[in-house]
Amino acid sequence: MSKNRFRPVSIPKQVKISVEDSIIKVGGPLGNLERKIGSKVQVVVEQDQIAVKALENTKTAAAQQGTMRSLILNMIDGVVKGFEKTLIIEGTGYRAQMSGAGLQLFLGYSKPKTVAIPKDIKCELKVVKSAEKGDLTYITLKGVDKQKVGDVAALVKKTRKPDPYKHKGVRYADEVLRKKIGKRAVVQA
Repeated sequence: MSKNRFRPVSIPKQVKISVEDSIIKVGGPLGNLERKIGSKVQVVVEQDQIAVKALENTKTAAAQQGTMRSLILNMIDGVVKGFEKTLIIEGTGYRAQMSGAGLQLFLGYSKPKTVAIPKDIKCELKVVKSAEKGDLTYITLKGVDKQKVGDVAALVKKTRKPDPYKHKGVRYADEVLRKKIGKRAVVQA
């Protein structure tokens, strides 16, 4: 088991934290978050630190302790700095645009796919012209909740996964794809 679960989390000056009825609330300059605390752990707020303590000496309690510590750390990072994911749309004629219902994606299907974007997540679009790859559309999703940003990014990526031959589709900006070689002509001797 990781020993990180015992380390307390330091609270920045601009963050306010309260624990009431097994719910932790974190507020900061970018927004507010709240999360239910697990049944096998206890969260203790001291002056400028938060300690997560296991109520039992079991493996599940230790796992919940480490998970809760990590979630609290992500909540604090979210309300101070925020989280962002960048996706790239690559392919001839592939593009994206914002609409009233959310993000409309034109990805070679007969009708555009629409992904609903929650109100607390900001979506920015940028088109970059490239000589060798054509037009690349960059979709940047920003938000306070790390899990929500990741979930929406996964929904956008799921609309058209990149093919292994030409890499046409939607992928993460930091994703490394291996390109497959197409069929080769067999030379008759």
